[in-house]
Amino acid sequence: MFLLTDKEEEYLHKIGSEINYPKGQIIFSSGQKTNEICYITSGFVKIYRTTADGRQVSVALRYPGDFIGLAEVLNNSSVREYSAEAMDNVRLLIIWQDSFKKMLADMPDFSSKLMELMSDRLREAQNTIYDFIMNPTHGRLALVLLEMAERSGSPGEDGLIKVSLRVTQEELACIIGASRQTVSSLLNLLKEDGSLKYEGREIVAVESKKLKSWIQNTK
Repeated sequence: MFLLTDKEEEYLHKIGSEINYPKGQIIFSSGQKTNEICYITSGFVKIYRTTADGRQVSVALRYPGDFIGLAEVLNNSSVREYSAEAMDNVRLLIIWQDSFKKMLADMPDFSSKLMELMSDRLREAQNTIYDFIMNPTHGRLALVLLEMAERSGSPGEDGLIKVSLRVTQEELACIIGASRQTVSSLLNLLKEDGSLKYEGREIVAVESKKLKSWIQNTK
């Protein structure tokens, strides 16, 4: 996660406008003209591309403390390269490119942190490619659920991470590149194993050690 200092956070809120997006709303689409960057203050966002036959291919998940649309700003591009969808009720700070670039000029330490962030994202993309090649479907699902929990949850008792994941089976299937039926079967296995705790149809806690064992057993 990109950690802001109090001064940086104050600056962002000064130059940004806050907008709320309900779960399922498209924040922006690939090919759309843009001159702004988004900073997530709550909720999480799916970044994806759509294939020629209409299928969505998820490329990343972004969480509170993350920027989206950063590559376009740094590349001086006026066109969105990817699409973004609210996977939860999302609150964003919308910042004009010119204002953001002025912040980069005014705060050199912030600029350095952004370069580190882009390096981390390159490494993340490389790891994602590796995971899709080397991990079977259940390993990819465990990885995604663990990431969601660690980025948006809070520590509970007995190794549990408390979460409130209202992500659907279809959404998980899109993220890991599997069918909804496969995801449904794997979620049932994880529930029986004690890796996931449910209230109704909502995942409310994950057992991190058990999820990690699922991941390790795929390597």
